[in-house]
Amino acid sequence: MKTYWLLGIVLLVDMTLLLVDDYFPGALSSLGIPVWSLYALLGVLVLVSLLTHNPELEKRFGHHELILLSVYPMLVMVLLTFLGGESESGLSLTSPLLWIIWGTVLWMGWRDYQKDKEQDGQATE
Repeated sequence: MKTYWLLGIVLLVDMTLLLVDDYFPGALSSLGIPVWSLYALLGVLVLVSLLTHNPELEKRFGHHELILLSVYPMLVMVLLTFLGGESESGLSLTSPLLWIIWGTVLWMGWRDYQKDKEQDGQATE
């Protein structure tokens, strides 16, 4: 359980730093943080999460994780835009593709939540 939360926190920090680098290029290099290390860390996180996969924890926290991992980056992008940053990669609040992907992810999460809720209701009957 602690590993699960630690992975989540490190993932959020990694995503935040990658977004900061996208909106303010050179900010991380001036702090001495190489961008390649953030991508390497992302790869390590994926590997560790695959190796420590726990279906029970995923069932308990999967929906919360989905909401956090879809809403948090949007909030960070709003903040970075408010601070005067401009995305170099096109990941901005005005990107229609970003909104389509975000809406699709939330809709799929809602659909899975409803399916799980329905299965739990049938299991108790």
